[in-house]
Amino acid sequence: MIKVKQLDYSYHIGKKGNQTSIPVIKKVSFEVKKGEIVAIVGRSGSGKSTLLNLLSGYISPDSGTIEIFEQNTDGYTEKEWAKFRLDHFGFIFQSYELIPSLTAFENIELPLILKGMKRGERQQSVEAMLKRIGLDQHGFHYPNELSGGQQQRVSIGRALITNPTIILADEPTGSLDSETEQGILDLLQELNEKEGITFLMITHDMEVAKVADRTLALHDGEMEERGVYYETK
Repeated sequence: MIKVKQLDYSYHIGKKGNQTSIPVIKKVSFEVKKGEIVAIVGRSGSGKSTLLNLLSGYISPDSGTIEIFEQNTDGYTEKEWAKFRLDHFGFIFQSYELIPSLTAFENIELPLILKGMKRGERQQSVEAMLKRIGLDQHGFHYPNELSGGQQQRVSIGRALITNPTIILADEPTGSLDSETEQGILDLLQELNEKEGITFLMITHDMEVAKVADRTLALHDGEMEERGVYYETK
């Protein structure tokens, strides 16, 4: 489903003609199969978030290829990437990234508005999603009226509302206490097992990575040689 080959990316500091390049991602190659949960683990600064931004088209690699659904994404315009993300990806963030002026209902509804779905259909879909994530009594609460775990469930609902094939999760439980964290991880596993959603998750926490089928270890921008793939279940 996802094939990454010899991916390179560097930050460039300074003015044109006098730039310094700082390598962040170095010759990274890996694959993610349909229906897998794959975790990328590494310390802060190892390049995990940069790799996720490359995979979702927010930044472009210096070299190497990214294939998704056997499509080479090299040369995609921002407009093409935006449509591709809306059609195929869901995103879960550590800091939730909810819009504070919108209710839980409206935050989940937003991707459907962007897709042009009619109001009546949106309402039915969002109400079903709120029930699915256990927040059917909280649809008209604003983010600051919800707990951290509830806000993350809203984030998950927003990620799922367009029926994505792939969910990219950036430290999805990093802001939660251990009990709430386990509830979120249980929900992600349930979605994977019952609906076959593919998850690519980055984390620094090996306890979180234990929910994955496979784990990739990223160190200073490189996949570690000691078994780039190793079973976690």
